[in-house]
Amino acid sequence: MTRFPFWQTLWFKLTVAFLAVSLTAVVVSALLINQLTANRFQAYLAQDEQAQLDEMAATLSAYYARTGSWTGVDAVLGSLRPAGMGNGQGMGGRLVVLDAEGTAVAGMGMGRRNQADLSEGTPVPLVVGGEQVGTLLVMGMMGMSGQAEQFLQEINQAMWLTAVVAMLLPLVLGPLLARWLARPIAEMNTAVQALAGGDTAVQVTTISRDELGQLAASFNQMSAALALNEQQRQQLLADTAHELRTPITVLQTHLEAMLDGVFDVSPENLAAVHEEVLLLGRLVNDLRTLSLAEAGQLPLTPTAVDLGQLVNQTVMAFQPLAELEGVLLEIEGGGEDTAVWADGGRIQQVLNNLLANALRHVPAGTGHIRVSLATEGAGVRVAVADNGPGLSPQMQAQVFDRFWKGDVSRQRVENGGSGLGLTICRAIIELHHGRVGVISREGEGATFYFWLPCGSPESPELH
Repeated sequence: MTRFPFWQTLWFKLTVAFLAVSLTAVVVSALLINQLTANRFQAYLAQDEQAQLDEMAATLSAYYARTGSWTGVDAVLGSLRPAGMGNGQGMGGRLVVLDAEGTAVAGMGMGRRNQADLSEGTPVPLVVGGEQVGTLLVMGMMGMSGQAEQFLQEINQAMWLTAVVAMLLPLVLGPLLARWLARPIAEMNTAVQALAGGDTAVQVTTISRDELGQLAASFNQMSAALALNEQQRQQLLADTAHELRTPITVLQTHLEAMLDGVFDVSPENLAAVHEEVLLLGRLVNDLRTLSLAEAGQLPLTPTAVDLGQLVNQTVMAFQPLAELEGVLLEIEGGGEDTAVWADGGRIQQVLNNLLANALRHVPAGTGHIRVSLATEGAGVRVAVADNGPGLSPQMQAQVFDRFWKGDVSRQRVENGGSGLGLTICRAIIELHHGRVGVISREGEGATFYFWLPCGSPESPELH
């Protein structure tokens, strides 16, 4: 297994990602909260300052309304103590009272100021009876008091301390969380390496229901399928060797006997040899057909095919064999339009395999095979039902599988079947974009069916 430097591991990358995201989020949040807090606090102070100015203006206006002039207003102005100005003569020098003509008539320690100095202040109108009788000038901003500045500083310190603690948490939790997330992937990688080494029995532990859990479950299914496929492949090799060995042995025995003079070179003995050659040829052809079909390379020649007519022809061809075995073979349905766009030769091969399979499994003398066809949806369904021994649920799940053969004894049937017929049926039908299946209850016979879409010459699937 390839070992990566730690900075290339998924654990390290996840850790860095967690830290980067967490630190970015903390810093951005801290800056935004800091700015928002300062702005809100400044707005609160400005609102409070405006309220104080309005209160001072009301006091001065009331004085003018009571006295009718600004004489003696210095005493009133001296009693005003805005919160932002603090106490003392030096602080009071920022308030000036102007009369209606704009002449300075009072100021808290201000003394005489020229007009240029007065133009720098912020005016607050002094109104009595709807008429402006003067102006209160605030020279410069009153600003925050020492207590307000200390409060804002403490808020900022607490916020940045919290941000530092929040930044330390990802340093501790990030690596732990990254390791927890990367562990299933590491286990999966180990299992994949084992599977690549040929251990098809390897499984991974599924402990979650997220995407990683689904991936682990899918891997386990794949591993089990590969194990089953390998088992079936080995069984196929054994079956194929057995099927090939039997006719070859018969051929060898007959030919050696003829060469040694034990058997006469008679038509009967040559016919037996010929029969084994035919069986060997059928087996080789079945293997080749299956290989091409499963690789998607089986050549198809689609034409307009009347399935009803094709079924009738195939059943008529099997009638002599059915009568010889004492089996009732009949057709049901077919009055509807059963035309499809398909390769007629390949579909006849499917029908031959299904009928041959049914004849092999029905009891001689009392056997009954019924072939039916009917339109179903946008296609035609053909079914071959028999009164044979039926199939167990396990056999139904495997009867069309590649490499599977229902005869557990693994012996060649009397008519020379290769055990690949149903697999070939499924491959051919799927090449036509149809479907194939079986319905059966053990001891009550079986119904094998296939469905083909009607299609048309313009259908791209078969070209």
